[in-house]
Amino acid sequence: MTPFSLNLLWGLLLLVVPVYMIYRYDRLSWRKPVIAFARMLVQMAVMGACLWLLFRFDTPWLCLLWLVLLVVASAFMLVSRSRLHSRVLFMPACVAMFVSVLLVSMYMIFVVLRPAASLSARWFVPVTGVLLAHVLTTNIQAVRTYFDCLRQDSEPYYTLLGNGCSRFSALAPYITRALRSLTMPAVASLSAMGLFVLPMLLSGLLLGGLQPIAAVAVFMELVIGGVVTSVLSLVLTLWLSDRKAFGPQGQLGDVFF
Repeated sequence: MTPFSLNLLWGLLLLVVPVYMIYRYDRLSWRKPVIAFARMLVQMAVMGACLWLLFRFDTPWLCLLWLVLLVVASAFMLVSRSRLHSRVLFMPACVAMFVSVLLVSMYMIFVVLRPAASLSARWFVPVTGVLLAHVLTTNIQAVRTYFDCLRQDSEPYYTLLGNGCSRFSALAPYITRALRSLTMPAVASLSAMGLFVLPMLLSGLLLGGLQPIAAVAVFMELVIGGVVTSVLSLVLTLWLSDRKAFGPQGQLGDVFF
């Protein structure tokens, strides 16, 4: 057994404390955290094996394949959590997330982070992972808000459409609500970040060996990139899903399941 494996086992022993306390005082629910942790271990093992292969061979094509797989998995999660039909949202979400994440990550790698960064797994995987995670956590609520507002308060939409407005103009108030539901939590979380809260991403950058000033700068750029990617992905998703979500006369179809 290598020293790293032995140290990992010592770290896992920390779980004895919470497991014992839950088992001692809440025996009815102790199975759920144990199962959740076991599931996490399996997922991390699979993720670690994939990352090992990706870093071992380190080619741009493998990096793009990695991004495609993550986008497909994220699109499945977006569809399931937003409770919309996959025929309406899945392909638009895949295309929107792939295009937005790829464009913003290439800009950050070759323009913002250069000359330190390059198109290698060391930079491509973390940057695209952070951007995609930000897109997924924000766009679920935004997409849900957009279609919920259209279903529950459709009168302004049909009124504007009946008065000769284009569909884009009639949908503008609902797009505004979706953008607000995306940006307001991001603004709230950014305002909460300060001297008293060290974000996990910034901690990871420091653990990775970056100097404090460089880590703060990279963290700020990744946060900005995440917000930009989320907005771009949301707009592309709504635009690409328009034809499947609405009928030929502009009526909202059956998008919920």
